[in-house]
Amino acid sequence: MRCLLTLGLIIFTQTAWGWGAQGHKIVAQVAENNLTPKAKSAVLKILNGKSLADVANWADSIKADSEWVHTKPWHFVDIPDGQDYGSAEHSHEGDIVTAITEMIAVIKSTTTSALAKENALKFIVHFVGDIHQPLHVGRPDDRGGNSTNVRFEGRSTNLHAVWDSAFLKKSPLSHVEYADSLEPKSYVLAPYDLPEITFSKIIQECMGARADIYDFGADHVLTAQYYKKNLALMNSQLLVGGKRLAEILNKVYR
Repeated sequence: MRCLLTLGLIIFTQTAWGWGAQGHKIVAQVAENNLTPKAKSAVLKILNGKSLADVANWADSIKADSEWVHTKPWHFVDIPDGQDYGSAEHSHEGDIVTAITEMIAVIKSTTTSALAKENALKFIVHFVGDIHQPLHVGRPDDRGGNSTNVRFEGRSTNLHAVWDSAFLKKSPLSHVEYADSLEPKSYVLAPYDLPEITFSKIIQECMGARADIYDFGADHVLTAQYYKKNLALMNSQLLVGGKRLAEILNKVYR
């Protein structure tokens, strides 16, 4: 298996920014809240005392670095309407599904270095957040919403940016407070068998959300009603993403 850590420079189609700093920290905090004591101890050791939230945005911060520019396509996967991951065309340079799978293999390996394991864990924390942002399983024709211009609260922006950060910027809560506010809610989680993770449910959830995400008028103005309806969807994705991240790490470090 070719390790994605060695891939070279590639051309990518989507602007690969995830939830935004706050969203990724929320996902990471939910996961941290749900780690077993053994997994939490292992994570602290690998990350040199840092928390999951501390490293949640590392994968975004390195993308402009020539050493890591090849990781840009790992943050998303494009799937046209009516297709699934198996039938859609993919870049041979990797996507978010192959990246998560191979990074888990890195941290489970008995031969990889401590630094490789640390970097792989930081990628996993970020990418599990990304794959739960519905527009990171996006339509290729509008680059996951990046090419769909909208107006939100009087400002011109694009649909992807609204989902990445604009919704969350309306909240005064810290990432810890936001994560805690989500915890009382209950959602059905998909089971995982590591190292072979079934991503079909996550992808189905994201693609199934497209009807609501693209439910705005011809003027492309995102109304208060749109915000209220989709805020609930976003919150469920943040919570489920964090719970699933914890489930993955608890199984890796059991």
